[in-house]
Amino acid sequence: MKLNLPYRSGTVRVSSAYGTRTLNGVPELHKGVDLVGSDKTIVAPCDGWIGLAGFANDAASGGKTHEWGNYIRIETEEGYKIYLCHLESVSVRERQKVKAGDVLGREGSTGKSTGNHCHFEIRKDGKSTDPTPFLGIANRIGSYPVTVQTSTGKNTDYAGLVCEKAGLEAQTKAYLDKYKYASDLWRKLWEAMQ
Repeated sequence: MKLNLPYRSGTVRVSSAYGTRTLNGVPELHKGVDLVGSDKTIVAPCDGWIGLAGFANDAASGGKTHEWGNYIRIETEEGYKIYLCHLESVSVRERQKVKAGDVLGREGSTGKSTGNHCHFEIRKDGKSTDPTPFLGIANRIGSYPVTVQTSTGKNTDYAGLVCEKAGLEAQTKAYLDKYKYASDLWRKLWEAMQ
């Protein structure tokens, strides 16, 4: 199963990887990855349906997950449960069907959190697994451009990346988008900026 990064556009930074980490001097297993987006809009990384949505507590989420604050659980036909946690707001409801790219809410810092981010976790048969291979990113701290998986392959928002990094206004983007080969232009500009 391939997943999109759960953000609408821009870049995403992994601020804490999957695996053992030490917080406040105590080692613990971090069962997901913490993501920080330049665009704070959280979107569905795949098709599925909403299994849970709202504020986590022990009774509803099965244990320590009360630390997640506002969260969403997407369930897939393949039997995966995808958790997006610490959200500022949730804009979906339980049993709602979602398609990849549908808006789910906004990145936030609710629950046990030290700053704005989205804890992204995948479980199958009750066991957490490293989500980074599903997302197509490395399991380490770093930044990645948001790509959208389409029926014809991956589509990267190079225009958004260039505008964000260079501070271009919407008017400039609209002018350049009129160019016959705008998508190639944005890609080349992004590559030149690296």
